[in-house]
Amino acid sequence: MNKKIRKRILSMVLIIVMLFSITGCSSKKTSKKLINIGVTYAPGTINPLSPTTEVASSVTGLMFLPLLEVDSDMTFKPMLAESIETDDNIKFTIKLFKDAKWTDGKAITSDDVIFTIRRMANPAVGSIYAYIYAMIEGFDDYGYIEDGVTDIPGVTRVDDHTIELIAKEKVSLNTFNNSISRFLWTLPEHVLKDVEPDKLINSEFFLNPNVTSGPFTLIKYDKDHYVQLAANKDYFKGAPKIDQLNFNVMQGSQIYARLQSGEIDFNLPTIGIIPVEDYDNIKALKNIKTFSEEPIANQFVYIDEDVIPDARVRKALVHGINRQMIVDELLKGNAEVIDGFFTSYSPYFDNTLGITEYNPELAKSLLTEAGWDSSKELKISVSSGDDTLAQAADILAANLNEIGIKSKIQLKDLGTLLDELYSMDFEIGILQYSFTPVDPYPDISYLLMEGNVNGYHNAEVDELLTLVKSVDDVEVIKGLYERVNEIASEEVPMFSLYATKSLVAISDRVVNVNPRAFGAFINVHEWDIK
Repeated sequence: MNKKIRKRILSMVLIIVMLFSITGCSSKKTSKKLINIGVTYAPGTINPLSPTTEVASSVTGLMFLPLLEVDSDMTFKPMLAESIETDDNIKFTIKLFKDAKWTDGKAITSDDVIFTIRRMANPAVGSIYAYIYAMIEGFDDYGYIEDGVTDIPGVTRVDDHTIELIAKEKVSLNTFNNSISRFLWTLPEHVLKDVEPDKLINSEFFLNPNVTSGPFTLIKYDKDHYVQLAANKDYFKGAPKIDQLNFNVMQGSQIYARLQSGEIDFNLPTIGIIPVEDYDNIKALKNIKTFSEEPIANQFVYIDEDVIPDARVRKALVHGINRQMIVDELLKGNAEVIDGFFTSYSPYFDNTLGITEYNPELAKSLLTEAGWDSSKELKISVSSGDDTLAQAADILAANLNEIGIKSKIQLKDLGTLLDELYSMDFEIGILQYSFTPVDPYPDISYLLMEGNVNGYHNAEVDELLTLVKSVDDVEVIKGLYERVNEIASEEVPMFSLYATKSLVAISDRVVNVNPRAFGAFINVHEWDIK
């Protein structure tokens, strides 16, 4: 799998230190109904073909609707598609809302959906989501079709508002919905059909998209500092009650002051990270309600196997880090230590796996057995936006030094760190990743199967995950994942440093807002202020 396939959202779910937007900050100084969201990720490029951060995905979905979106109750809710059904897990029938329309008044049709699929699957476009179409007939193993191919056997236009997609083999409806349905943001064919594929992703349209489908339209944005959105009064599900929605990028340490002053109305648990040391102060604010989100955001330690090819050394890393101390003392219990890939929030959480113990003597023994060169210094790249994670990385480095592994912490901005991972030009990287609990297959297959950023490969894992995507029975899937976790616990292609229970703070002036990790924007047209 080439490097384009590796470029996914790390998840979906990474933090970058940025300046606070000076535009549209205080909703108290205008007659407009404004809601301001504080985020600690920069949006980067807003492009339905390749949104590279969770902020970008959120903003993209407000302008270009996905087919479905997963809600906080882990059910899929209709967005552009009224329904998606299958009788045999081979043929999937997508029915669009018949009254959905673009902001220029034209109807959104099956032709727009198929046009978008074809562009996403064109290698000249370079979409990071092409891989999701590898499951569909007519697409290669990387999700590509050749430019100029007019007949795709797995894609059929039934009528103006109905499309059928045919899978190569059985695919569970959850997997279909958590990949194609969630990450297909339909584009207007009548606007973009004449743009050459190799020019599309960088076209001027995506700098100022003036024909969109969602509840909000773009006013302006700075990819590093803010996004300003205006209500689409002709939104087919109903005109938004607020006039403007802003995403303001800031350091996590600024969130407390901005909440206190009213400059932001709330944060989001995986993209607006509040430092643990500010939890008590924010909870004490009279105008703010708080709650703790379930442990979804997982701080993973990625290991380049070209740098550390011996599993005994990778296992020594886990034994040598006092993860529980990090959770108890640094995070004040607002996190959990896990082995495997799933937190206790996931229906696939394996509570029989146990936790690899902190045992520095065993770690030293494994390093001696593996012949580790104690003069070697490991470079550990850490996202620079999360102060708590940076402190945890310092503890990790001190622990490793105690067992005989020299290391150097390097704080990196989001873009640099992602580039290192995508190009496999790193040694150890520590990044946040959030699995979608209802169906973690797209995420875990990305992390473990061919093309993963660690350079890891295990034939049994590939077979197990191939079975996972075709099964609907939760207990069967859980059994398959248990074996995957067992293998990963021994071979350690990567491991969890901790899984965070994020604090969410929301102003009491906003109405109908539920800022959860999933589904926060499904009812955004119903948001209001007192």
